[in-house]
Amino acid sequence: MLWHDITIAGTGSWIPPIRPEHDPWDGTPPGRPSMAAANGFTSAAVSTAQTATQMAARAALLALRHANVPSTDVSLLAHATFQDEDHYTPAPYLLRVLGATCSTGIEVGAASDGGAAALVTAAEHLTAQPTAPAALVTAAARFPHQRWAHVRDIGYVAGDAGAAAVLTRGTGFARLLATAQATEPQLEVLTRAGAPDDAAGPGRRFLAEQTGLLPHIDTLQRRTRHCVDTVLDETGLTAADISHVVAIAIGSAVLDLVLSGPPLHRRATDTNWTFGRHLGHAGPCDVLLALDRMFRTGALRVGERILVVSFGLGFRWTTALLEITRPPPGATTADRKTR
Repeated sequence: MLWHDITIAGTGSWIPPIRPEHDPWDGTPPGRPSMAAANGFTSAAVSTAQTATQMAARAALLALRHANVPSTDVSLLAHATFQDEDHYTPAPYLLRVLGATCSTGIEVGAASDGGAAALVTAAEHLTAQPTAPAALVTAAARFPHQRWAHVRDIGYVAGDAGAAAVLTRGTGFARLLATAQATEPQLEVLTRAGAPDDAAGPGRRFLAEQTGLLPHIDTLQRRTRHCVDTVLDETGLTAADISHVVAIAIGSAVLDLVLSGPPLHRRATDTNWTFGRHLGHAGPCDVLLALDRMFRTGALRVGERILVVSFGLGFRWTTALLEITRPPPGATTADRKTR
């Protein structure tokens, strides 16, 4: 899908305190690396006071300020969420606390693909509503230890965070060039809730929590390549034209396997993973958190292109290609110079 005149005008993130990967509540015996540590994780962001949706609200306020867009200009709020036990209707809560009470608010439930999928939803809204000034994307995740600590055994650390992005028509600094999406619905069986297990703590776990992603790496590689090839073909670009790759923070082993083949030939260290490994896998927040960090550090130059590679349980994929059209707000004078 090619896009015209859809831009990112601002981003925001809210990250709670970082804890080391081997915390007192980590069941791995001292001296023996956990599966998560072997997958490259060093720590995780852990929220003990704020709910997922409260973190999303803080990130949204920062994104609106970054974009210089008032909440009253938001026509749609698309909130990516995953098993929020504190807010059953998070989108209306966000509309209320942000003062965007004349907007439409919806939840996007695409698991770890939610943040990128919500970007597409917002872009579709602005395209279908030519008079809409702006759309707001938010994402949030909070993974209580009692329910999610066991994922270390299958190779990753769950992190807590909130993230947001403001999309506008033509006024932003990062233009959305193209997106591609795909699904493998026959794999939905992996996320069916199992029988309650008192020994496993609260919640009904699903099969993917026992197996991890490595048994399905062929599917991840094939569908990721399809989405990347699609956006490159539609824009007439090649992998060499991509300056930065942003991917979900699911671990160095998985990212190496998914990205190392054609057409990208990249490794985890060539992506935002060097940042994400410290926060943990924050579900639908990962790609938005990485974009916010990139936009605010002043490391980007006009003309550079960013490829977003996202996927999540279900299984669903979203790939997006962005181009920097002007220096993002907040960069220093030196950083604002183009090459």
